[in-house]
Amino acid sequence: MDGAETETAILEPMPSPSPFPKARILLCPLALVALMSAFLPTDGAAQRRGRGQSLIHGPLEVGLRVGRDFENHAWSLGGQVEVPVGRSLELRPSGDLFFPKQGKTGWQLNGDGAILFGQTLYAGGGVAFVHLDGGDTETGYNIFFGIRTPPRSGVRPFLEFRWTFVNDTSPFRLAAGFGYPIGL
Repeated sequence: MDGAETETAILEPMPSPSPFPKARILLCPLALVALMSAFLPTDGAAQRRGRGQSLIHGPLEVGLRVGRDFENHAWSLGGQVEVPVGRSLELRPSGDLFFPKQGKTGWQLNGDGAILFGQTLYAGGGVAFVHLDGGDTETGYNIFFGIRTPPRSGVRPFLEFRWTFVNDTSPFRLAAGFGYPIGL
């Protein structure tokens, strides 16, 4: 081979290992667009929102709860508000006071959201602001899941399993309480 033949051999394209390389290039963006469009609201949903419907989809619930923090050996007493913002989504701001066996009383404020699985099961998480034992206020996050009675008029009892992650600790807390619907 002389020099001209060597240059030609280097510039020739390599055969593609896949028989459909262009199809893959086209299908990936189409699959991504299809997946994204599944989560976007339809025109009908956007139009229905404009007809006097509010962001809140149902009655608010307010309630009390008691709990036990097993890592810090503390009882808790608190309250929460449940704001339904969709068929299966609720905003759940809450607050608790902690009464440890030893040490000072502490508190925790939560900005949580919950996804509903049917009428009785739920799971969620959110931000936590924790102030325990007279120290600084720390920021962390919560994860939780629970079970509650189906909606009826009157009180709705619940049982909740909750973890709060702050400074490499994640104490488990078991909480029980009730929610009471209030009209708007």
